[in-house]
Amino acid sequence: MGCTSSNTAHDKEELKKLNDLAEINSSETQSEQNPIVNHIPQNSIISSPSSTQIGVSKLRATLLIQRWFRRWRAELEVRRRCTWTIFQTMEYASENEQLKLYNFFNEIISGLPDAFNAMQNEKNDQIESVEHFSKLSNPDYVTIDPEYNGPDLTFPIDEKQIKVLIDAFKEKKVLAAKHLLVLLAEARKHYMKIENVQYMVTSIAGKITVVGDLHGSLDDLLMIFFKNGLPSADNPYIINGDFVDRGPASVEVSILLFSLSLLYPNSVIINRGNHEDVIMNKRYGFTTELVKKYGVVANRISKGFEGVFRVLPLVTVVDNSVLICHGGVSDITDLQYINEIPRHKYASILRPPSKRNEEGEDEIDLIEWRQMLDLLWSDPKAALGCEPNTFRGGGTYFGPDISAAVLDKHKFKLLIRSHECKPDGYDVVHEGRVVTVFSASNYYEAGSNLGAYINLGPSHKPQFIQYSATENTSQLPLYSRVSKVESSALRDLRTKMFANQGRLQAAFENYDPEKTGLITMAEWTESMNSVLNLDLPWRTLRAKLVEQDDDGKIKYESCFKDGALEGNIANKQVTETIYRQRNILETIFRLLDTDNSGLLSREELRAGCELLAKHNGSISLSPEELDNLVDTMDINKDGEINFNEFLESFRMVDNKFASSNGNI
Repeated sequence: MGCTSSNTAHDKEELKKLNDLAEINSSETQSEQNPIVNHIPQNSIISSPSSTQIGVSKLRATLLIQRWFRRWRAELEVRRRCTWTIFQTMEYASENEQLKLYNFFNEIISGLPDAFNAMQNEKNDQIESVEHFSKLSNPDYVTIDPEYNGPDLTFPIDEKQIKVLIDAFKEKKVLAAKHLLVLLAEARKHYMKIENVQYMVTSIAGKITVVGDLHGSLDDLLMIFFKNGLPSADNPYIINGDFVDRGPASVEVSILLFSLSLLYPNSVIINRGNHEDVIMNKRYGFTTELVKKYGVVANRISKGFEGVFRVLPLVTVVDNSVLICHGGVSDITDLQYINEIPRHKYASILRPPSKRNEEGEDEIDLIEWRQMLDLLWSDPKAALGCEPNTFRGGGTYFGPDISAAVLDKHKFKLLIRSHECKPDGYDVVHEGRVVTVFSASNYYEAGSNLGAYINLGPSHKPQFIQYSATENTSQLPLYSRVSKVESSALRDLRTKMFANQGRLQAAFENYDPEKTGLITMAEWTESMNSVLNLDLPWRTLRAKLVEQDDDGKIKYESCFKDGALEGNIANKQVTETIYRQRNILETIFRLLDTDNSGLLSREELRAGCELLAKHNGSISLSPEELDNLVDTMDINKDGEINFNEFLESFRMVDNKFASSNGNI
């Protein structure tokens, strides 16, 4: 399962490309005169301007312009690739942190007494049943506000209702919770009837449209419908996962896709992605979006979405020739095995479901879990072989030999996958047999990438259609687009540096015992790598991040010149720690918030504290002490703890810790 580590050939190859591009400038300035111009006689005696002399001057000017244009484009390409590397490296590092955090909580739960584990297993068994999900997301418990002016939804859904939904969502209207719960129940019933592996043919409509990651971008989905037409029996679609999280309109995108799949059950297939996952949703925005849009009933709706996500199919095969899945394959991928997996058990792909054996021990089917994990989390690589995807934290990195073996085994020609943002919206690797399609344009920043979708005909040669949902950005000149995206990437990187200022400073000073403020380039890059754990082309980025002296030494204090932490040492440490751990703290908050209300009740916080106390024998809290802890965290005394209060409590504790160690 995996992604390459920083020492793999894949990463070295990418860094080499950046270095090669960076050297274009120096290679093109080796000679001030173009070789062609050098061969023009310089000692020709011409008494007055002639056509020959004018022609030579024009040629010189043309070649000079071409040379500088090539240098300019090369510089832009270096900047663009560096920017892309920053965005992607930080994104994958975040996913890796998420997996580690979830594994930590999983270990805590696994270490609890048998009675607690039995209770959890019983809960998991319940939640898999249709009856339990129906009860959790029952629309009868929800009423529609008399002042509601949004779209109505009745069943069976028709084309007119689809258009009404689209118009309403363009006006930023939100579908009533009751309507949404009914839709989710109907979608779950539909997807429970179909198999893990779906089959479609191009012979009926002449083409099938494959859409990659949308990540809550309604603008991109509507752009695709505008350019390619709404789905229908004559215009089939495959949605290849990751249509929620990160973007602001995951709810609306999901509603449209589920409604269309009910209207055209044989012509709209939705594959599950790695973000159709209850744990990923807590970290990457979908749960927060539900709380913001649906308030007190967000938990019911969240359970309704979980019920649908669990039963989405995993793979679609077109014409018995093209394999379509979200992530990729591995050296164990077997479609026959995959089709038999009880997929509904996997609320999260990050945690395999366990089953008690006769000895009372938890058993996990690791082969089954790996088949699921590899399908949804894997990425292709240029080198041969299959290795754990340690970069993302799940799935594999599979080489051209692995993709060929899986495709040949099943007599397929092509693998279409998504899962990775690409600058052009698509990518073709492994001698043309592996295609990536990514449909969320402007994913990292406005202008960062195009979106794309695929039209697949009977010839099985993908036709790529590109677009950008942000018109203003697409009209900017190339230089302006690169500069805008580069600024955003560097801002994110500086934020990461700011959050680790203390650790970076210590790493720099370790190489500078005499406190000169100067270290070598190699020492600076090693410090940046070791502290930030980001495998970036630091030498190329150096000019944007830090200053050098005349001897080429790095003035490491200049790293923090724009935005250094102010105040005494203790306050710096507290602020820095909170800044660095904010995402992790937010995920912990979401995990404790079991009803997805956006607030921690006394009961939820008490249960979380008891969980940690049982895991850590050194923590012993009486019921009275737990109540006092909750009262302390509840700053505004409204009986509930919001995320700001949660963060503030962390700051207070960290500040007291620093004070007790003599830092203030």
